[in-house]
Amino acid sequence: MSKDGRDEISRGTAELRGDFLSAQLRQWLDEVAASGRQPELFELEMWLTSFERFFRIKNQPLSDRETRQLALRNWSEELRLVDNVILRVVHLCSAILTEEQVNLTRFDQYLEGYLKKDDFVDPYIEKLVRQQTPEAGLTLLREAFEDLHLILNDLVKQSRIPYATFTSVGKMIYREIRRSTLLALIIDKKFKVIHDRISNPKVAAVVRGVESPSERKHAAKVFLEFFRLLHYLAYADPESSDEDSLKNTILIFSLITSETRLLLSFIEKKAMRGLDAERPLQQLYDSFVYCIPLELKKVLNTELLDISVARQAESIRTRVENSHGILKDCFQQSVVQLAQVFDPSVDGSDIFPDFTAKLDQSVRLRDGLAHLIKTVRDFERGRDEGAALTMKERISDFYDNSIVFLMYRDWSGFELFYIEILKCTSLPGLLQIAHRFDTFLMTLFREVQKRSILQQYPLAPELAVIETPAP
Repeated sequence: MSKDGRDEISRGTAELRGDFLSAQLRQWLDEVAASGRQPELFELEMWLTSFERFFRIKNQPLSDRETRQLALRNWSEELRLVDNVILRVVHLCSAILTEEQVNLTRFDQYLEGYLKKDDFVDPYIEKLVRQQTPEAGLTLLREAFEDLHLILNDLVKQSRIPYATFTSVGKMIYREIRRSTLLALIIDKKFKVIHDRISNPKVAAVVRGVESPSERKHAAKVFLEFFRLLHYLAYADPESSDEDSLKNTILIFSLITSETRLLLSFIEKKAMRGLDAERPLQQLYDSFVYCIPLELKKVLNTELLDISVARQAESIRTRVENSHGILKDCFQQSVVQLAQVFDPSVDGSDIFPDFTAKLDQSVRLRDGLAHLIKTVRDFERGRDEGAALTMKERISDFYDNSIVFLMYRDWSGFELFYIEILKCTSLPGLLQIAHRFDTFLMTLFREVQKRSILQQYPLAPELAVIETPAP
């Protein structure tokens, strides 16, 4: 037989094997869905994928200095987080396997151990390696991660772990995950019917209404990507995380960072290709490519910077909370804007129940800051007791009713000015404080103004004067 003939037979065999594995995977996914274990499967897939992305330095929240000095850095805290998630993966593997499968596994393990021969290190593991089923893959992964946990548990006790060790652990985890062809297929085949579908009626109607087949296909993918990113973010919500697991969310943010960059690359290289530059859809996609990286940078290079070595629980919670809020607002706003390009009648609350509440809070915070800045400047111009009293009353009102809408990190700064102003009884001293307070408030105001959710809701004309320099 010629070489071409052998190659054709090999390709045909590979295709048949691929079809068989895909069919086997679909059947197993249906069984998982029927048993109600799809949330555990999604979380397992998320953590396994996050391992691959976490060990890529560009997804790590590191400063430029630390990025340039990787070899000098101690990586023990990062491996401690990896170990935490490994234990979670072990639990999820057991949760996805049925009780009957778990009991059968334990019996097989006992039996093979009892009857093992001297020429096999572990016949039970050898048996699992030979099997090509999702259940065998999960069981083998659980066994491997339990062993890896024991190693990492001792390793992180070392005073210093070099970068080479950190990357080696990443490679080991990658190989163990990829040992099972079906588990690798679960990770590589991102969108699955049991997890990823456009279930919102408004968005589904929008996608169906797109006339161009290619635009419809691209828009559907972008919607699915944003919904999956929001699904990931749900596992990084600090409200549902205890103090011990807050830092583990760094792996999720690494995954989200990587997936968002891939989405933006798809938009730039495929979705925008062939679109008229004057069309609203092209302009919106272009704004995604430009604006979303700024939000990622704000999270990775500011909020989460060096959080793995942070010690104060309150600071960690605040930074995770801020990161979660920034990305959730960004992704939700992107979904709403994309839907409105095709159907302007779509409202944010039609897609996300909490969208209107967040918009109202952002408008209230922005307008409250604008009123406060205007009052401070009125005092600086008037320089009298009446204007001073009005300013103090306005600050007190903001403190009582609107400070909760600020990011938690800004509360202490506002409180310090608040106390200093209330205690000051001298007009010249109050004027000096007011000038510094004006600068502080304008910094907060500009940060709030950047929120994508406010772009379509301009400031009232009587408040827009604050955007001019102070007297």
